[in-house]
Parts: sequence; C-alpha cells; structure tokens
Amino acid sequence: MANRLVPRIGRRKRSQQVGEAAKIIPINHETAEIMAQQKKLFREQFGREPGPDDPLFFDAGVAAPQFLSDESTHEIWKILLQAAGDSGINPAIVYAMNKTGRIVTETNVHFLTGAELQEWNDAVDEYHQKIQSGETQ
Repeated sequence: MANRLVPRIGRRKRSQQVGEAAKIIPINHETAEIMAQQKKLFREQFGREPGPDDPLFFDAGVAAPQFLSDESTHEIWKILLQAAGDSGINPAIVYAMNKTGRIVTETNVHFLTGAELQEWNDAVDEYHQKIQSGETQ
C-alpha cells in the first residue's frame, strides 16, 4: 500500500534505554533552535533554568512550571491535524497521525519500535480499506 513506511537499515543509529522505554533521538538544527527558544521562555517565565523534570512546553498562565493540560494538548493536536489536511498531505497519513498520535516520516521512521511502526502501517492500511469499502472517516 502507498505511504506505508519501513525503516532504512544503516541510515542512522537509534539509541534506546532498555527497561525504561526512553529513547535518545538526535535532533536537527531547527529543532535545537526551537528547544533553545523554549528554554529561554522558561527562564523568563520562572526565573530559573529548567530542570530534568520540568516541561519544555509548559502552561504559561501559571506561577509554577506545569505541563500543558490534556485539553490544551488535544486542541493543539486538532489544529495540527487540520493544518496537515488543509496543506494537501495524503489523507492516509493524516488518518494515521490521528489514529496513532504520531507524525511518522521517512526521516524519523527508524526511531520507532517494531510495534510502533506496525501500528502506523496498520492505520494507513485501515484508511485505504475504509476508502475502498466506501466508509467515511
């Protein structure tokens, strides 16, 4: 099926912390700049450096560092999905994003576990099956 993804062998190394389900993923220059800007905003908001348990993206309307609420996170995700659909991204990809809560690309697919990749590809396949059977999203 179109838009199913497979990891490219030998492209980049993936580092995974065994037993903790935490992953170490290298970031590009643009992402590093965004993170630096968020750290600057954190310092301005709270008057200190962020600690290891502090949120990088935080609720700016409170006095102590807090993660964004589930409601705020959900609203941001809805806006992102709408923008993806409006931009002409393949609807199967938008469907898989919504279904899995991930944005998977050829650039980041090698960071997924086998189960995560299977979940993504299953969502893409499910979209195509729904289209073929005439179901709507």
